[in-house]
Amino acid sequence: MTEDYARPGRRVPAATLTLIALNVVIYCLVEWASRKTNYPVEQFALSREGLQHGRWWELITYQFLHAPLADLPLTWRTMLPGHWPWHLLLNCWCIFVFGPPVEFSLGKRSFVQLYLASGVAGGLLQIGASVLSHHFGGPVVGASAGAFGLVAAFSTLFPDARLLVLVLLVIPVRMKANTLLTIAIAITAAGLFVNGMWPNLAINRIAHAAHLGGLIAGLVFLRWKMRSLFVPEQRSP
Repeated sequence: MTEDYARPGRRVPAATLTLIALNVVIYCLVEWASRKTNYPVEQFALSREGLQHGRWWELITYQFLHAPLADLPLTWRTMLPGHWPWHLLLNCWCIFVFGPPVEFSLGKRSFVQLYLASGVAGGLLQIGASVLSHHFGGPVVGASAGAFGLVAAFSTLFPDARLLVLVLLVIPVRMKANTLLTIAIAITAAGLFVNGMWPNLAINRIAHAAHLGGLIAGLVFLRWKMRSLFVPEQRSP
């Protein structure tokens, strides 16, 4: 979690709240559709085959899909923590933590542009990796590329911000935002290496290339945005 950097009060701004709500609502709709209908919801996941067949919208729609619950239908047993939709929860938590200060700093429009651009860039890098090696193939879903873009933007805007990070979701560690960014880049790069060397490991179900693409896009977008904001106005003589 972060301290209240650039956050007036404690309210969650509109665009951040909307992104979280969309992810939750779409997750519930997809879960319902997959159980109650034969609608091919998988066509909205990102895949190389889909792009080859002209389904360019997958670069956007995949960002609002998440891995399903471990067991269906919903029972008391599936409501235990081990069966929660962690993919959705972790991505929404990341958006909730890093989204507000970035949105307050950039404004609603630029915030949404940064988020979606990071998601598209992450998707394209994941597809590019699958062209180079089949180890990176398979459908891709999740908001993590966009969320990683927010992490990169926050760490650039507030590099000395003190964060409390839960390592493995249980070990609290305090670090600066720029340290978190360095660790995130290192982990995604290491994930790509492990995926290429040992493709059968469970960790390789994570789209490491998409995460790295989101981080890079977040950095590039913010650098470009900051340059455009601080370029001196040209005045005619």
